[in-house]
Amino acid sequence: MRATAMPTHSLLSRGFVLAVIVAAWSGAGNAGDAWVEAMKAVHAKGTGQKGSVSQIGDSITYTKAFLAGLAWEKLKGDEWKAMVERVNGKLLNDRKGPEHCNYSGWTAADGSSKIKGVLAAEKPEIAVIMYGTNDANKGVKAADYEKSMAAIVDACIEAGCVPILSTIPPILNKDARVKELNDVVAKLAAEKKVPLVDFYAEILARQPGTAWNGTLLGKDDVHPSGGKNHLDFSEANLKVCGYALRNCLTCKAMKEVIEKCF
Repeated sequence: MRATAMPTHSLLSRGFVLAVIVAAWSGAGNAGDAWVEAMKAVHAKGTGQKGSVSQIGDSITYTKAFLAGLAWEKLKGDEWKAMVERVNGKLLNDRKGPEHCNYSGWTAADGSSKIKGVLAAEKPEIAVIMYGTNDANKGVKAADYEKSMAAIVDACIEAGCVPILSTIPPILNKDARVKELNDVVAKLAAEKKVPLVDFYAEILARQPGTAWNGTLLGKDDVHPSGGKNHLDFSEANLKVCGYALRNCLTCKAMKEVIEKCF
C-alpha cells in the first residue's frame, strides 16, 4: 500500500469539491465563511474526545477500505500534517459495524435510530456521514430520507460534533433517483451550514457519463472499486480506485475542518 500526498493545486484542478452551498436567503457572507463560523461554534460547545471521528453510513462506509488504513499507514507530506496529527487512525479501524452506526444494507433511517447512542459512546469531534445508496434502491421517499438525514445532522450538532455530509455515488440506470437524494443532501448542507463532500461530482469529473462503471465503481455494482491501493492519492489512481477517491476527499474535508474550525 502506498500513500502519496497529492498537491492541493492538483486536487483543485480536477474539481475537488468540499462545498457548502449556502442558501441564497440565508443572508450570510460567502459560502466558506458560513460553514466555517457555524462549525467553529459547534466545536466550541462540544466535549468530544480529541481525534475521535465517527463513521456513519452503509456498506460503503462499513468496509475497511474506507479510512481504516490510516490506522497503520500515515499520509505523508505537509498537506496532511494537521489531519494526521489530530485524527486517531486506530479508532477509524476499530469503529466498523452496526454498533458504530455503519453497516451493509443500512438506510438513513437505520442511522437515525442509532446516532444519539453512538455519539454518546464515541464522543466524536467529527462525523463523516453518507447514506442514500440503499435508500435509492429500496424506494425510500425523498421526504423520509430528508427527515432521517436531518435527524442525524441535528444530533451531531447538538452533541458538539462537526458533521461532514457526502453525496452518494452514481447508480447504473438510476440517475434521477440518485439526483433526487443528492439534492436533499446538498439542501441540508446549505440549510444547516455544514461541510459537504460532493463524491458524486468528483466521480463524474474523472469518469464522465457511465465511464465510472467498472472503473471508480465495480462493474455493474453500487460499491466503489478498491484494493490495496486505497490510500494512494496519485491522480492516476484517483481515476480508477473509488475508495482512494473517497478516502482522499474525506481526508481533505477533515483537514479543512481541523485547520479552520478547531
